Amino acid sequence: MNKAISYFIEKAADWLFRKRSPALMVFRAGVYFLPLTLAGSWAVSIMYKDAESTFSLGYQSSSTAQFIVVSCLIVEIGLIVFGAVWEYQRYRDEKKRNDKKKTIVIEQRGLVDTSDSPLSEYIKIKCSWQVESIVNDIREKITDNVITRPDVALARVNNLKMSLDERTAQSAASDISIVYGGVSPVPFTFYTGYLLDDESQIYVYDWDRDVGDWRGLDGVDDGEQFSIEPSLIKGNSVVLAVSVSYPVDRHAIASVFTGLPVHYLSLPLLDRNNHWSKEKQDRLSGEFLEYCKKLLGQGVEHIHLVLACQNSVAFRFGQAYDKRNLPSVSVYQYERQQKLRYPWCLKIPHEEGEIPLIV
Repeated sequence: MNKAISYFIEKAADWLFRKRSPALMVFRAGVYFLPLTLAGSWAVSIMYKDAESTFSLGYQSSSTAQFIVVSCLIVEIGLIVFGAVWEYQRYRDEKKRNDKKKTIVIEQRGLVDTSDSPLSEYIKIKCSWQVESIVNDIREKITDNVITRPDVALARVNNLKMSLDERTAQSAASDISIVYGGVSPVPFTFYTGYLLDDESQIYVYDWDRDVGDWRGLDGVDDGEQFSIEPSLIKGNSVVLAVSVSYPVDRHAIASVFTGLPVHYLSLPLLDRNNHWSKEKQDRLSGEFLEYCKKLLGQGVEHIHLVLACQNSVAFRFGQAYDKRNLPSVSVYQYERQQKLRYPWCLKIPHEEGEIPLIV
């Protein structure tokens, strides 16, 4: 019984105060003005009665005033009924649309354990329609933040595209939205964006380490641009090192990529929280794409890509990389505690019939 009363009170509060729609504005106008009309009516009657006496006081306004009161009451009750019917019709139509809609949440778990705060649960709070989750979890292949079997992890990332296609096959493209987020090794995050670049609008979230929860790219674009340090040496294979959150390890790059030309793209201020603007990420990914096109024009056939950036930035750069026209690319994993700080890479070839592989 108490639950039923609480439910009724909650729904009544939603209708009277919380929800926003034109229909409810009409409904609330009728509800708010009705008591004022009743309280300010021209008809007043007071009666007191006990065993010995009766006292009665009455005042009746003119027929014109009564006509105004009755007219106001009719209008206000009409507004309430009309607003309620309109809101019900709107709710029913919205429910029909929401029954068709679906949001598919792709979450990659690797370097940080986000299982206590699944991205799908965060998204469900924001949605009134169906939410499905695809979790790509490679944590058992990571020891002390070092991935031990990148080949096994790659196989799981490859399955993401198939899983997504299975969940979208029976729905119209207009009814599907996709959300991505995760904390995963840079090569796999870049490759995931590379795989999903042909999908419709993807809403990207990132893990906010300061608060330990998910956050959308809701910040303001600060206008930062990449500063460019090109190499004067030409070659058909080059290193492109990009610094966003941290500076790339130039000493390690020089020791691992001996003899290769190295090109640097760096933001003026390197910070782990400089990426919360979608507009900024779109712009920087455009600058990254244009520089890769410039390298292509210089005869470059393969890019060794070193990224020091946040998860969402790596994903966005992967989305931006043109798999049909740009050079093939190898994306490197950085391990600061190892003697060889770039121990492996994910090579993404462009040749027909070849598949991505760990090198």
